[in-house]
Amino acid sequence: MYIHRELEYKIQSCLNMPEIIAILGARQVGKTTLLQNMFQNNPKCKMITFENHDLLSLFREDIDSFVRLYVAPYEVIIIDEFQYAFEGGKNLKFIYDTQPWKKIIISGSSSLELTHQATKFLVGRIFQFQLFTLSFYEFLSFNDKIGYENLLTKLMFDVQKCINLLDHELPLLTTAVANRFSRYVDDFIIYGGFPRVATSANIDEKKMVLHNIIETYLLKEIRDILHRSDDIEIKKLSRYLALRIAQYLQYNDISQALGIYHNKVLEFINILEKTYLIDLIEPFYSNKLLEIIKSKKVFFADTGFRNALIQNFQDLVLRTDKGALCESFVFAELQKFGLGLKYWRTKSKAEVDLILEVNNKPIPIEVKSKLIKPSITKSLISFINKYNPPIAIIFSKDFLHMKKYNDTNIYFLPFFLVGSIKNISIP
Repeated sequence: MYIHRELEYKIQSCLNMPEIIAILGARQVGKTTLLQNMFQNNPKCKMITFENHDLLSLFREDIDSFVRLYVAPYEVIIIDEFQYAFEGGKNLKFIYDTQPWKKIIISGSSSLELTHQATKFLVGRIFQFQLFTLSFYEFLSFNDKIGYENLLTKLMFDVQKCINLLDHELPLLTTAVANRFSRYVDDFIIYGGFPRVATSANIDEKKMVLHNIIETYLLKEIRDILHRSDDIEIKKLSRYLALRIAQYLQYNDISQALGIYHNKVLEFINILEKTYLIDLIEPFYSNKLLEIIKSKKVFFADTGFRNALIQNFQDLVLRTDKGALCESFVFAELQKFGLGLKYWRTKSKAEVDLILEVNNKPIPIEVKSKLIKPSITKSLISFINKYNPPIAIIFSKDFLHMKKYNDTNIYFLPFFLVGSIKNISIP
């Protein structure tokens, strides 16, 4: 069964524009399926893949024949797995310049190749979009058969409205509804949002699919596309980072622990980031003497992939890494919304998990996996006293609540309402 993706609407809005559309994302996130679904009823669309070596050779060696056979007769041309076309941007520019009014769409799984090889020839001629694994809302829309999806939509809208208006009156939420959503969140955090995982029939199948995705990533992406033979070391590094999600990177410690040269550690981390496996965020600061300004914080783009790397699929309630997983879930969801994030930490160890900047105002976000009552940490108070943000947000399992500290509205939101801050616009 096809899971409709929110990115479809953005792509649709660009189809009548002349620019090439590039869809980037990790393997198995659904790029090919999305494009097939969008254009399956369009007889003027031609979709090819550069996994076909004959087509790739023709594109590289005889671009005139390629255009005559696969571009000229059609209105929409989709080239999947474009990352195999090393230095393909020059020929893509030729097609764009010589075939006006054709809509060209490319997709690929490695921003290392697509960004640096293809798009350097296409400045001003290309729109880039990233397709992530499923958001929690997309996951719910497929898995929920009772209609809670519509209820979640209304709850998110009402909460977002309250936040944008700096209102105190949050919507009512019954325990039964909250528990239902929380069960979905727990499952989503453990197994992640790869579409093939979400559509698996049972837990054993989910685990098997995740294992295959890991091997596909290593074999197809690192060996075949990036031509790296050190995939074993990269796998070791991936597992090391997986055990340290939501923590601060110390490159020298990594080098010593794994026996990998410092420069190689930096190179491997860049590969993991550019192939959409991990994300690194920078610190937020205004005082270089008192606040951390350099260390980066690491997250995995998909918690299911991360759990598969360390072979731990225990229920969330039993896990010692529950806090880090919940923080990673919130981070990944906000990344899918295109929200740039940082973190805050002082040299005296006060810290806030995530910082979102809205209208040049920092919005502190805390993630608490074991919150017993709606309470505020000393670190959050310290941030509020220093920066006086209009709002602060604390995510936890259970609470939908608001309280005030000084001039800051502090909203306590359950994890399943993370989508409520997708479009916040603080005045």
